Amino acid sequence: MITRIEQQISDRLRRGLGRLVRTVKSYNGELDDLPASIHTLPAVWVTYGGSRIDTPSAGQRRYQDQAEFVVMCATRSLRSEQSLRQGGVDWREIGSNDLIYAVRRLLDGQRLGLADSRGLMPKAVRPIVKNTLVQAATLSVVAVEYTLRFDSCPLDNDRYPERTDDPAHPDYLFTKYQGELSEPWPWFEVMDGLIFDPASGANVPLELDLRKDKA
Repeated sequence: MITRIEQQISDRLRRGLGRLVRTVKSYNGELDDLPASIHTLPAVWVTYGGSRIDTPSAGQRRYQDQAEFVVMCATRSLRSEQSLRQGGVDWREIGSNDLIYAVRRLLDGQRLGLADSRGLMPKAVRPIVKNTLVQAATLSVVAVEYTLRFDSCPLDNDRYPERTDDPAHPDYLFTKYQGELSEPWPWFEVMDGLIFDPASGANVPLELDLRKDKA
């Protein structure tokens, strides 16, 4: 789920930002080596920042994950601190203010295909790298932090995931890496009982058979 969300954030930004940036990708330690990344700026890097998980109340069989995602907006300028924030005369000199606005405009409230999600909720905007000089250019990296809430359901007690050959299914990794699997539950096919009238005491038998091939 986390990988899917991170990829969907990156894909939406890649499609929406267009030529505002040179690079949109998952974060891969670029902050540790800014000189090596300077020629890829302006850039947006996306990463997962951890989750808080709320325990369900009694009788509920689901948890609510509050996952944090961070979108880092990296810009550079050869001119001044002002142009670093506001952009330069040339259209290719993207200011950090415009890039932050564009990221939020594209992501705020987006549910990313999750039916049980409240959407990406902006949490904070904070500088990570501020006016740092690298190879005659001034660099800025600002983090836009989001929280995304979604439900997760545990396995039944003593059950293992079921086999699936669909690579898009979250449990596919258990099949791929040969973890122990449980057989699927049998289909609901037969039910019998009584429809009872408490006032008169009358009852009518109920028989339901959904099997395709009846004996």
